[in-house]
Amino acid sequence: MHKTKKKHKYFHQLFLTYSIAFLLFITLLFAAVLGWIYKEQFNRNKEVQYQLTSKIQSRLDSSLESMDRIINGLLFNRTFLDIMEDSKNTSALPEYDTQMMNYFLTLDAPELSTYRIIAFNDDVYYTLTKSDENPAYIKNAISNYPWANSLKDGGGERVILPIHKDNFSTSQETVYSVARQITDGSKPYGFIEVQNEFHNIESFCSLEHLSGEIMVFASDGTQIYPDPSVKGTHSQKFMQDTFTTVLSHKETDGSFRDNHAQITYVTSSYSGWTTVMYCPLTEMVPWGLQMILFSLLVFLFLIATVLIMFRILTKRMVAPLNDLSHALEDVSLENLSLKLDQQYNIEEIEIINQSFQKMFEHLKNAINISMQSKTNEERANYLALQSQMNPHTIYNTISMIEGVAYMNGDKEVSELCIRFSKMLRYISDYTKDTYTVQDEVAHLKNYAFLIQKRYDGKLNIHIGVQEDIQDELLPKFTLQPLVENCVKHGLHSTNPCFVVDVSIDSAKEYWVIRITDNGSGFTPVSLQKISRQLIQCDESLKNQQDIINRKIGNLTISNIYIRCRILYGDRFHFDFGNNPGSEGAYIKIKVEKQRRGKNHDQDISGRR
Repeated sequence: MHKTKKKHKYFHQLFLTYSIAFLLFITLLFAAVLGWIYKEQFNRNKEVQYQLTSKIQSRLDSSLESMDRIINGLLFNRTFLDIMEDSKNTSALPEYDTQMMNYFLTLDAPELSTYRIIAFNDDVYYTLTKSDENPAYIKNAISNYPWANSLKDGGGERVILPIHKDNFSTSQETVYSVARQITDGSKPYGFIEVQNEFHNIESFCSLEHLSGEIMVFASDGTQIYPDPSVKGTHSQKFMQDTFTTVLSHKETDGSFRDNHAQITYVTSSYSGWTTVMYCPLTEMVPWGLQMILFSLLVFLFLIATVLIMFRILTKRMVAPLNDLSHALEDVSLENLSLKLDQQYNIEEIEIINQSFQKMFEHLKNAINISMQSKTNEERANYLALQSQMNPHTIYNTISMIEGVAYMNGDKEVSELCIRFSKMLRYISDYTKDTYTVQDEVAHLKNYAFLIQKRYDGKLNIHIGVQEDIQDELLPKFTLQPLVENCVKHGLHSTNPCFVVDVSIDSAKEYWVIRITDNGSGFTPVSLQKISRQLIQCDESLKNQQDIINRKIGNLTISNIYIRCRILYGDRFHFDFGNNPGSEGAYIKIKVEKQRRGKNHDQDISGRR
């Protein structure tokens, strides 16, 4: 007895082959672990950023508080207020100078920590400073003190001045200041300002051996650090954009990502200053880029190794499929069968072979059906060509009626037949791709002649056209359907005579079609319905929806609107409504003329 050889499933071979890709899994696992380590280090560094930003803000607040403490120490000293009030007593000035210097030194102890303390009014000033003192210069600075109004408005409250040059010294040292109006609550005595050198802020904000940049802003967005007068790494616009981004976050502190950078900020409740630390994401983990590059190289090496192994194993695995592909190349209409030169002990290959044989059987049946369908199509085309002969029969019949009427002396019936024949020829004429205003007007005149005969004495249609626009393009069946619409809805509501005026005029930049009547006009419901129809038409055109097969409510205006929008694009403007102050309705079509020498693509983005 012949023993049947056991067949092996292709799935098993595929499974064994993909087992070799286990090395790739190890690589991906390694990458996942590496990513986790990077993420943990990133979060740790983010926390360090926040702590550092808080520390800087705290040091800034401490500096401002110590400066304001000096001011408060003087303001709560009644003798100090009396001295400032008695500023006009020139005989006591030397004694006052000594007393004020003692007050300043006592409050600034144990060492001279501030750059300048100055109390002044219009008559006198007292100052303790590290810089050279020029009385004339200080007097001039006092008379032109730029923050006098701000301090007066503060009414004795603390005012943190922006970064500025020292007003009271020719050295023009960059300083930051805290100032108040000197007052006992009822009477002002002058102003007091405590200054500190800007390099203190620079020392607070310096980052040694750390990545990132520190920015400090006042509550109104004024840049405090880096010094706005010194050109730095980033532009002023970049600084302001960063502050605006921080300001969009409602919390007083936080950390977020923006524009490939990690931004950490803390806003002081004391000064209103906001300290921002800006660090590019690539610098958040100093060794992160090197680690990623090394991992990428290892990953690429492993991938290359696995791909070489895949190539060797896949070549052996897909050999049956290659033979099957070669066999398919011999298949043709004359030979709809599949024969493999070699029998493989693979069940899936034999199933595919059997499926191809079934497919060929279905293909033969499909070819027969297709040939029958083609025969039917040719027959349909023949019938369509034959149907084109039908309009000629109608024309010949109308011509025969016209001839008989003319022979019998009925010239009116003869003229009606001629006009009607011309209308039919225009309606059934598809030999031209474009139609002009002249074509449409000719068709409208034929219609007007017939319809006025029908309502003799009850209907008048006036047509006026400027000769210089007769060659302008116009969608076929535009004028006559609009006039017919007027007659249909307005004729029976007018007594004694219904009048339709059609005017086509030209201007320098555009030409206009205006159709008016003396009927009852549009009802409010009709105006709303037409407006909705036109909006739907614009949306359909904009979204490229099916226009041809979509029902548009059998509305003449919608049909014409769509065709004009497609033809003219944004050059087309459509208006309709009731005549102001009189009876009747109007429809207005305005088309802007194309400018020569420029391309004006048709745009159907919407009605204006």
